[in-house]
Amino acid sequence: MTSSSRLVLGVYAAVAAIQLLTLALGNQLAANTMKFFLLPLLIVFVLVSVGWKSDASTKWLVIGQFFAWLGDIALMSDAQLLFFVGIAMFLVMQICYIVGFFKLGAREGVRRRKWVLIAYPVFWVVANAALWPGLGVMRVPIAIYSAALVTMALCSVGTGTMLGIGGTLFMLSDLTIGATVAYGNFFGSAVFIMLTYIVGQLLIAIAWTNQIRSRAPAEVGV
Repeated sequence: MTSSSRLVLGVYAAVAAIQLLTLALGNQLAANTMKFFLLPLLIVFVLVSVGWKSDASTKWLVIGQFFAWLGDIALMSDAQLLFFVGIAMFLVMQICYIVGFFKLGAREGVRRRKWVLIAYPVFWVVANAALWPGLGVMRVPIAIYSAALVTMALCSVGTGTMLGIGGTLFMLSDLTIGATVAYGNFFGSAVFIMLTYIVGQLLIAIAWTNQIRSRAPAEVGV
């Protein structure tokens, strides 16, 4: 990892810490301001670390991060229409990540870890069954989105342990949002959602770029 990459990660950590602190203190404006910079910083980290053309999977990571950023912006509002927009943006992100994971070798990894083909679909069924009574008009959109979300997490496990942890944390973050939609906020829910999201996206970016560097070290950073 280059010094520039470490610098960007340091800025990301500082922004994330401020975001979580202001969110815990109930300062939504400050929390949203810090949230605005999170994904752009991770995009910069990826581009500084490995470059746009370093690997066939890189563009899928960066494009996915861009749509996650658009989703973050949409979800800063309480308007229901923008909530649907946010879901759509994150759905595109999930698809981009899934395609990228396959380019990193997720198919072979899942074959070696066949338990994920049972554990993650079962988790999707149980989670949706638990949320279904409280979701109302959101039932079908969240069922569809969560299917893509769980598939992303499943594929992330196939690419390696760190990526798997990152994808699973992201899944837990979004399913917690679904729980708050169904049954309302609970103590610490906002902080938990952002903490798992921040760490999940960070681990995905770090593990993904690490794999790219290990695959073609001579080309990375050019």
